[in-house]
Amino acid sequence: MSDICVIGGTRYFGKVLVRQLLADGHRVTLVNRGRTPDAFGDAVRRLRADVTVPGELTAAVAGERFDAVVHQMCYTPIDAVEVCEAFGDRAGKIVMTSTIEVYNKDTFRWRFPAPPFAARAREEELDPAAYDFDTGLPWYTPGYLDAHYGEGKRQAEAALTRSAKVPVLLARVAHVLAAEGDFTGRLQFHLDHVREGRPVVAHTSPGRTSLVRADEAAGFLAWAALSDAIGAVNVASPDTADVYDVCAAVESATGLTADVIEKDDPTGDPGLSPFSCPSDFGMANDRATALGYRFTPIAEWLPAVARNALADSPHSKEQ
Repeated sequence: MSDICVIGGTRYFGKVLVRQLLADGHRVTLVNRGRTPDAFGDAVRRLRADVTVPGELTAAVAGERFDAVVHQMCYTPIDAVEVCEAFGDRAGKIVMTSTIEVYNKDTFRWRFPAPPFAARAREEELDPAAYDFDTGLPWYTPGYLDAHYGEGKRQAEAALTRSAKVPVLLARVAHVLAAEGDFTGRLQFHLDHVREGRPVVAHTSPGRTSLVRADEAAGFLAWAALSDAIGAVNVASPDTADVYDVCAAVESATGLTADVIEKDDPTGDPGLSPFSCPSDFGMANDRATALGYRFTPIAEWLPAVARNALADSPHSKEQ
């Protein structure tokens, strides 16, 4: 039994992570603002802190020691520096939930041009130890972080890698799909459009991207917290998918036909699929496999997730 601290843990696959840790017999402490209810009852400890307010995390975990810390809310280099200062050497390991968006060439708007990423980017193509960060940027000015999400994550990775006094793992998570509690609304978008007969808009010859099932993303974080693995790891199914694959899964679930319309420049179109990419934008998951963690191919789980999401959707529950 290990003591695991989860910063966040009340939304989307963070909840699945906490359930997995508890099922594995670990003691879990949640650190968050306490504004989002959870269903864990007395099974977890709770510490209150707003990680966007300087000093609150440090005060909340003063004197605490954990075998691992999983940071679900690390969006900026300020967050990363704070977690390093807050825990010092009183954590066996820090796992940061990062994102596929660190490889998005269109979001390099700061000092650096985008590296020449492969269509399925590998971890070594973006070295956080060689990347710079700036805690003086207006990260918490309204709208700034939303407009610089990928850059915030890249700089958070860099700050954590350089500042931590304990081993660090950066989990670069692909686009997450879940049958229940679809926090992003991406799958629901396709269910709604197909059921309502609205067209799904895509780029001309849309590219393929990486996906991961929510429970497998959470399972990886639980495994990573206590493994010997360090550095960046891509968290994704071994195959890729495009908007047509997602629509095919929805068609299978609903028995309806999706109307996919390709456009040369669909920018700003409200019908643009969240899974439509102008070119291939994915991640290779060879490192995760080499470390001993295997993800299920998209083709084996996407249709079932679509069926379960349909059953869980508001329209289905109203009928």
